[in-house]
Amino acid sequence: MTENNRRKRIFLSYSCVDKQKAMLLAEQLQSVGLDVVTEYEYTSYEKNIFNEIQYIFQSGDFVVILLSESLFHEYFHFKYIQNFFQQARQRKISIIPVFIEKWNVPIDIFEYTIINLATNFIKGIAKLIDLLKVMPDVLFDNFNHREYEELIYDLLKAYGFKNIQKEQESRDAGFDFVAEYFPKNPFGQKRKELWLIETKFYSKSRFDIKTIKQVIERYKYNNKKNANLLLITNSQLNTVVEEYLNDIRVDNNFNIEIIDGLLLKKLIANRKRIANKYFPK
Repeated sequence: MTENNRRKRIFLSYSCVDKQKAMLLAEQLQSVGLDVVTEYEYTSYEKNIFNEIQYIFQSGDFVVILLSESLFHEYFHFKYIQNFFQQARQRKISIIPVFIEKWNVPIDIFEYTIINLATNFIKGIAKLIDLLKVMPDVLFDNFNHREYEELIYDLLKAYGFKNIQKEQESRDAGFDFVAEYFPKNPFGQKRKELWLIETKFYSKSRFDIKTIKQVIERYKYNNKKNANLLLITNSQLNTVVEEYLNDIRVDNNFNIEIIDGLLLKKLIANRKRIANKYFPK
């Protein structure tokens, strides 16, 4: 069985205190035909469950982590868990945090797509099922560069970017898109941000440091010095590239963001209209 045809497994990771909620969630997911794993052979709750189960995941699997205060008290130490998340990215394993109760979760977790079951269980379950069913179908095997750029254009619009200009419509040093975004400050007032957006589509090769250097050099010669830089790729970032990006952020006075293949799939899966248009079942 090929990787694309292998049935994706969904692993539930949770505190033993939350087992009843985990089983309820597992029943909901299994009722719509999803393959859910809740018990792990050779593991015990006296040990760190993340240490023991990390080697049984395969590329394409999902890890749904039920976030609760008891989980963090038992085993969720961020020095360790960030390493676990990094390994998961490298192996193309999707991590989906799920709130099952209201509490002050560490801000580090917010870089991931989070499903909230604590506020509205029915709505949250529906969103989680949509995400788990759509993401395995988000494959770029049959895309070309033009189709990929059209997808990114629609995705930028869906996530609130305004006045999006394509390369031929702007004079901004050859970036694929130039767009504006209007986030709110803590007092509800909007401010305007300018974003220079570069898209990189790969059918075989991978996103590398050379590509980042080329884009940054182009940015430096651009006349929009206060603009933010966004790179969107269907490729997976490796550790070397991630470390290089961290160094760039420290050494340069500008904001650079990366959406890699795994995050891109999540963003697409969270916008059903986009998913249905470009990845019809």
